[in-house]
Amino acid sequence: MKKHFNLKHLFWIVPLVLLIGCCAAFGFYTYGRYLPVDVPALTAEQQEQFSAFISDNYSEPLTRSLPYSVTPASFFIYAKAGIIIDASNGCVLYEKNADDIIPPASMAKIALMYVTFEAINNGETSLDAVVDLVPESWARNAPLQSSIMGLGPDQIVTLHELLLGLSVASGNDAATAIACHISGSVEKFCERENAEMEKLGLTHTRFVDASGYSELNLTTPREFAALARVYIERYPDALKTYHSAESLTFPTAANYPPDWTGRINTRTMYATNRLLDIIEGCDGLKTGFIYESGYNISLTAKRGDTRFISVTMGGPGIGTVQGNKYRVADGKKLQEWAFSSFKTYHPEKTKPVPIKVWGGKTDSLFACEAQSHALTVPNVKEDAVSSVSKKIFVTKEIASPVECGAVLGKVQYSVDGIILEEIPIVSDRTVENGNWFKRTVDKLSKKLIDTLNKK
Repeated sequence: MKKHFNLKHLFWIVPLVLLIGCCAAFGFYTYGRYLPVDVPALTAEQQEQFSAFISDNYSEPLTRSLPYSVTPASFFIYAKAGIIIDASNGCVLYEKNADDIIPPASMAKIALMYVTFEAINNGETSLDAVVDLVPESWARNAPLQSSIMGLGPDQIVTLHELLLGLSVASGNDAATAIACHISGSVEKFCERENAEMEKLGLTHTRFVDASGYSELNLTTPREFAALARVYIERYPDALKTYHSAESLTFPTAANYPPDWTGRINTRTMYATNRLLDIIEGCDGLKTGFIYESGYNISLTAKRGDTRFISVTMGGPGIGTVQGNKYRVADGKKLQEWAFSSFKTYHPEKTKPVPIKVWGGKTDSLFACEAQSHALTVPNVKEDAVSSVSKKIFVTKEIASPVECGAVLGKVQYSVDGIILEEIPIVSDRTVENGNWFKRTVDKLSKKLIDTLNKK
């Protein structure tokens, strides 16, 4: 006889089916959570939040101490104050009275060139622009004993030529012409120049004229090295075009109208930076001297992937010959010591690491390096820079909630047992707690996965 279906069977069939379905769904969900995580791209709002967090918490100063201990250099320099930094990361390798406030003298023209290139970059002028030479920019109206390039009335001079006159001849007349061209007057240019220095965080660097002639212009070796670093990073072509130029012939017939019949007092001027031909790889930057400051020089040199910036101020000397002798000796000593003691290592940027999140509204996030910069490697052994090792320490999973920027690990760089630097790895987004059901399911799923992994 056939048995008839009894409705009472539904009371156990339906729950059984539901239980099987729930178990299957849980199994599929747990299997999906066991697989490698798929991290969704950040929304525009999340990206803005992450960028703001990095800027607020991990922005790098223009100069900083080495992140590891080294034996301080013990050599002597003649200058009252000085510093040398790794141009790639601002690490200070050596300093002597680096925060003394001293007039920069003609080194101030680096600040002028920085502001000028900013104006060019903003579309306010161009290198080909013909500059109106106001009377205060004529060489005959320059203060006594000024360095000049030889500007005069009726000349036709481009901004490019004036920048060469600044860098090669240290022309105070060229400085005045550029300042008036950019801002209308030297006073207004200095206001703009000082505002730019404030933006860079240079609290002791101030200018009252464009050329550096006044003893009221002020800076420190540390701040000037920071300025030089920014200048080189933003306008690297200036080194080759202007600061490496060893001579300038001016004026020529091309600097006068075609119908000019007057005399042309052409002269060839040579770079005041005597170290361009002495230090291997030297391609800038600027000398300076007034009685109130002594003999100053800012230098940069590059060999391979390594570039250093040095600044010495308050150098001694009676007369230009002796002053040059001492500042050349200081510059050479600092640069050669740095190249013999350190090299710069440029690591590949660490790829974002996918992290599994349990109990959150979203199931994953990326852990990202909070900073990415070059490393200064001590020459503890031959070719130490090629022996730099990189280790990544990061959690593979985390429970919600997770704040944007939460530290989840670190990247460690080392060489020959010396830890060069440890850079935090941080969450790229905020993950809030999921609802009660999501947290419960994730808790059970994690327990199951952990149990299976132990077997």
